[in-house]
Amino acid sequence: MNQGDPEAPVAPAWYRHLSRAVDVIDNVLVSLGCGLLFALMCLVVADVARRYLFNAPIAWSYEVINHYVMPGVFFYTVAHTLKAHAHVSVDILHNYVQRRTRYVFELIGSVLALPVFVLATVLAAGKTLEDFETAAQASSGLAVPTWTIGMVVPIGFGMLSLRLALNVIGYVSTLATGRAIKALPPISGTEEGAE
Repeated sequence: MNQGDPEAPVAPAWYRHLSRAVDVIDNVLVSLGCGLLFALMCLVVADVARRYLFNAPIAWSYEVINHYVMPGVFFYTVAHTLKAHAHVSVDILHNYVQRRTRYVFELIGSVLALPVFVLATVLAAGKTLEDFETAAQASSGLAVPTWTIGMVVPIGFGMLSLRLALNVIGYVSTLATGRAIKALPPISGTEEGAE
């Protein structure tokens, strides 16, 4: 957005600082997710090469990919996907309503989603802590503690909860002040969505 755009967000300093703090955590998790995706590619290539060239696949590759890499890629990047407006959204009504009504829609969606993901975070953290305390081990071929497998869920859902809370604060502040504190997601099929 250019500087003269009246729709450009004009967030107060406290919101920018809060947003920056959440973004720092988000960037660390996205970096971890990207590293896991790279590891996934390398592991699959190595496994396929060994399987077809030497008839000796990597015995533990499926378990590592299934229990560590894929969940890590998903959960470490889920909050960033919300920030990038890349989750599936139904915005057919957004073409026919005023900007303020769009803010209300986004606020309602965020307010409804926030307690769901906070609850998911708490339950997943409780299960991970229970697995840690009981020293439970995975029943798969790998004899690893299950908390190491399950810890990505509360981390990912916790970050998503932080991002949703930040959105709620931004949307409420925008509706209360009339200034665009938090920008609206772009509408698909428009110039706004093509950026």
